[in-house]
Amino acid sequence: MNERVTFYKKQIEKGEWLFDYPLMKWLNARIIEVEEGFLKMEFKVESYMLNPIGILHGGIASTMLDELMGAAGFTLGRPVGYATINMNVDFLASAKAGDVIVGEGRVARPGKTVLHTEAKLFAADGKLLSKATSNLIATAIPIKM
Repeated sequence: MNERVTFYKKQIEKGEWLFDYPLMKWLNARIIEVEEGFLKMEFKVESYMLNPIGILHGGIASTMLDELMGAAGFTLGRPVGYATINMNVDFLASAKAGDVIVGEGRVARPGKTVLHTEAKLFAADGKLLSKATSNLIATAIPIKM
């Protein structure tokens, strides 16, 4: 197990993030499970995440999916950070304030320079809410732990 997986495992079920990343707090994200190339998180939908018709805003759902895919890439333990270069999202069902949704992110193809990733968001009853694929490219920015 590499140090990034160990790092995330320390975060499992914690109410507060153990590192400074305000977006994860804003998303009400909690890590549930992690292994190399895979991550599962839980998000609680808040009223500030809703669009004008009262359902989870697509941009917020896309951010959750992007975070899941980026975090899955982070678990590979590579020396540099990766940045999203494209993302395709399908919105299949809605969520409302108070809903707890579960997201899974995985690295489908860990290329040398480009990672192909996938993510899904599920309702508490297992219904698929949205899914995404993305490619992330290696940057020149070193990861400091």
